[in-house]
Amino acid sequence: MFCFTKRLLLVVLLACVSLGVPPKAHAAEPGSYTVEIADVSNSGELAASLKEKGYAASVPAKNMWVVDQQSNCAVWIGRNVPLDMLRVVIPEAIKSNPYLKFFYVVGDRGEKPPQSVDNTVHVGGSIEAALVKKLNVIDQKDMLSALNKASDLAALHQYLHEKNKPVKDEKDKDKAAP
Repeated sequence: MFCFTKRLLLVVLLACVSLGVPPKAHAAEPGSYTVEIADVSNSGELAASLKEKGYAASVPAKNMWVVDQQSNCAVWIGRNVPLDMLRVVIPEAIKSNPYLKFFYVVGDRGEKPPQSVDNTVHVGGSIEAALVKKLNVIDQKDMLSALNKASDLAALHQYLHEKNKPVKDEKDKDKAAP
C-alpha cells in the first residue's frame, strides 16, 4: 500500500511538472480566492496573465455597469484576500487598466457582503458605485508603495481605510470656520 501511495504521488508530481502548473498555484489555493475582471479592453489578457501566475481569474459577461476602462476604474478588495496575492494582482491590474483610481476593502464601512466576496478581488468596479460610496482617488504610485510597505494585511486595510475617509466639502469647511 505504501509503495502504491508513493507511485501515485510521483505520478501526480510528474503530471504537474510536465503540464506546467505554476508553483504559485499551490500557494494561492486555487478556488479559495478569485479575481473577477470587468469585460473592458484587454481584460482577457489580464485574466490569462493571472492564471499563468496560478490565480483563479475570470471575466464575467458584460452587464449594464460595464462600459469602458475609464468608467470601470475601481478595485473592490475582499477582506480575506491575502496580501501576497494583492501584491501580484493589483500591479498587474494597473498595467492592464491605467485608469484604476479607487481601491476599497469591501465591508470597510460596515457593509455585510456575501461571504464569497470576502475572497474576491474585483477589478473594474464602476465609477458610479465609487462616487456613491464617496471614495477618494488613490494615486496608483501611492497604492503600489503601500502594497510594498505593508507589513501585513491589516496594515494595508488600515491604509485604505484612512485614504478613503470622507473628505469634508467646501460648504462643511465654511460652516466649521469661526
